[in-house]
Amino acid sequence: MAEPKSMLVTSEMMREGEKPVLFTGGACNIQQVSGPIRNPGRDPLARWLDRKGWSYFDPQIHPSTHGREYAWEIDGPQEKFAREKARLRVYEITPSTIASVAMLEIMDDARWGRTSIVWFHGGRSFSPIGLGDRDALRENESLRIEVGEMAYHHLVAYVSAGSQLRKELTQMLRGCPHIVFVDSFDELRREISRLLG
Repeated sequence: MAEPKSMLVTSEMMREGEKPVLFTGGACNIQQVSGPIRNPGRDPLARWLDRKGWSYFDPQIHPSTHGREYAWEIDGPQEKFAREKARLRVYEITPSTIASVAMLEIMDDARWGRTSIVWFHGGRSFSPIGLGDRDALRENESLRIEVGEMAYHHLVAYVSAGSQLRKELTQMLRGCPHIVFVDSFDELRREISRLLG
């Protein structure tokens, strides 16, 4: 069976007037020991959207998917435009990124009545690679000794803040008719299908 045609709408295509049906954003630049990687759910989501025939803009621009790196002067304005003009926005939030900018975008969507889905891919806790969740970090005495008291307490505050941001987002937007929260890829696909019906 042939691979379906990619429905990815690039910044260059948008400059020529094409508009995507979906904006597939969210937290990106997951930091591993070897550097940043793409969010794990974005590529399976893209393959599913390709099969469904729904066009999408993915601001997580990478040579493996777009043939080049993100260029702010090209992609920044197109990302904002795609987020505003798409029929539906999907934000992938993983445990390994703080996702603060994505959460600001979600709040902005709620403010303007833009229909959006928040996908907590991998759970709703914040657990950066190498640090773990707040409980794991609080028990990590070797890291505490290695980085020193001040840096250690800053790391604990950072992980605590990331977890609190997730709780606050869902509490503040509970009942908002434009924002849908999902926890699994199956739920995400159902909601996209329902909302684009």
